[in-house]
Amino acid sequence: MKRRRMKIMVVAIIMALSLSTGGFATGAWIPPSADTNDVIVIPVFTTHPQSQLITVGQDVIFSVAVTGTPSPALQWQVSTNGGLTWTDIEGQTSNTLRIMSAILSQNNSKYRIVATTETSEVASAIANLAVVTAPITNAQIPIITAHPADTSVITNNSATLSVTAQITDSGTLTYQWFSNTTDRNTGGTAVRGATSRTFTPPTNTAGTTYYYVVITNTNNYVTGSRTTTSTSNTARVIVSPLVNAQTPNIITQPESVEVVLDNSTVLSATAQITDRGSLSFQWFSNTTDSNSGGTLISGATKATFVPATETLGVTYYYVVVTNTNTSVNGAQTAEIASQAVSVAVITTPDAPSNPGTIVDGNNVTLFWEAPENNGGSEIIGYQVSDNVVTFWVPANGDYHHTFERLKYESEYTFRVRAINAAGNGEVVEVTTVTEEREAIDVDDITNDDDTDSSYITVTDLDSSNMLLWIGLGTLAPLGTGTGIYFWRRNKR
Repeated sequence: MKRRRMKIMVVAIIMALSLSTGGFATGAWIPPSADTNDVIVIPVFTTHPQSQLITVGQDVIFSVAVTGTPSPALQWQVSTNGGLTWTDIEGQTSNTLRIMSAILSQNNSKYRIVATTETSEVASAIANLAVVTAPITNAQIPIITAHPADTSVITNNSATLSVTAQITDSGTLTYQWFSNTTDRNTGGTAVRGATSRTFTPPTNTAGTTYYYVVITNTNNYVTGSRTTTSTSNTARVIVSPLVNAQTPNIITQPESVEVVLDNSTVLSATAQITDRGSLSFQWFSNTTDSNSGGTLISGATKATFVPATETLGVTYYYVVVTNTNTSVNGAQTAEIASQAVSVAVITTPDAPSNPGTIVDGNNVTLFWEAPENNGGSEIIGYQVSDNVVTFWVPANGDYHHTFERLKYESEYTFRVRAINAAGNGEVVEVTTVTEEREAIDVDDITNDDDTDSSYITVTDLDSSNMLLWIGLGTLAPLGTGTGIYFWRRNKR
């Protein structure tokens, strides 16, 4: 009959629990086995051991009350390192632990009891044992062994203040941090939530703030004042604005240049800073007109740079100017790249193409085309010559020049060459003969002042009406010479 009543009680308890949570729909119900000994209830401490304060030589008793099915096995444990590790106390397996004649070395020991079944293990709350040499009336004043220290931090960076304090009366330490605008550890403002041994002050605003912490010891075992406090020294927290090295200002940019093959040229840049940093330079070459992605030129670390000119073509260069300032609290280097500039290595142009002449009496028009290779530089003009006089023809697309009033029935060699920034190009020559002069009827000669604009020979000279002009070739590069031109006044 007893076994049946126990089964009915277990079923009733389970049904009651199910109904209290809203009925059987809240979870599956597994009926107990026919043997009530199979029911397992996890151990539960209804009474925990309590912390105690005693004097040396006194006895102390810790006790607990625990339930569970089946009855759990009990084991008292002790920790002498603040609860980091626990050691079983040999032979102490009942719900009461008695310590006879406590000694001073047992001060601050911690005790607990562990209840174990086949399926679970539950530890009680921890009790602290305070052993003192004489009865304590008031809570001990906390002893500060390490005060918070001054610190400096950059805006929005992290800073941590900390304090270390100790007591020996088994009380409990609590902390409250305060901020102040002056270097005083009184009259400050409590920092909300700052109740730990360490504190991280705000650093979002530049300036100086002072902090201190009030440490409270609470000891509920004494007969007198149960709380005492100590106040730390102030800690100065300096929050400085973030200062980075100044970006250099390029005052004078390097400039593009054309240079004759194997000649030298110099690229240069001028930069300045005002933050007392140190400027350095590094030149780069590039295959495109860009001041990034270039190739570092080893040794090119000055404000000026002499590029190579041994190869025809265009190369781009730029310089990166770096300011290094180790006195700032932020980024200690800043750099800027100059504009990319071209260095065109050029040479003189080839000879003009397809030269030829058109003869009209004693007038000859020399024509040509631009050279196939301009030497890497734009053609700025042409020199043409009949080997006596040289003329300049601008490079405007009109590739011809007419030589007028030449000597009839005479052979002339005409020369033309292109000119670019590198100088005079190769000469091309064309030889041609002027046409025969038409016969002049003497009856057509009048006494007016008209002059014959054609060349005449020495045999045609009239010594009494002759002007003599000696023309010197003024643009010698195409050949020098002296031309004697005779002009005559017509008469009957």
